[in-house]
Amino acid sequence: MELETTRFGTITIRADDIITFEDGLVGLGQYRRFVLIRHDSEGPFWWLQSVDEPSFALLLVDPWYFRPDYEVVLSDSEVERLRLSESTPQAVLTTVTIPPGKPHAMTSNLLAPLVINTELRIGRQVILDDERYHTRHPILQEMWRTAQTAEAAG
Repeated sequence: MELETTRFGTITIRADDIITFEDGLVGLGQYRRFVLIRHDSEGPFWWLQSVDEPSFALLLVDPWYFRPDYEVVLSDSEVERLRLSESTPQAVLTTVTIPPGKPHAMTSNLLAPLVINTELRIGRQVILDDERYHTRHPILQEMWRTAQTAEAAG
């Protein structure tokens, strides 16, 4: 199927590429069907492109790329809603914000990751109850901190 997008032009997707967020995203409940598009083949960034709104796409990142100690603890109800088990393949990505003209100040929302059951192609944005995380984690500072910690460990 052909999908017209503002950012990527016309892209070809399969019906089984579509990920459904039954409750939408926080503050964006009107958007429920998306496809993941890799930003580049080597990097940690992805785009979450709406299937229903050509102009809506969110930049996402693999949070473990800049925060190796990141933990996502899901409640039993979240696990049930996502139909997850120990063996279910899943993906966890977090949204990225880049202030205009300041890519060095990009941040990621570690408090509300997107958790995707990649087998059933369903996802949810979950809110973690963990005071280590907030909505604007500075990505480059976290990468620098991780590099410094690894260097100190030898």
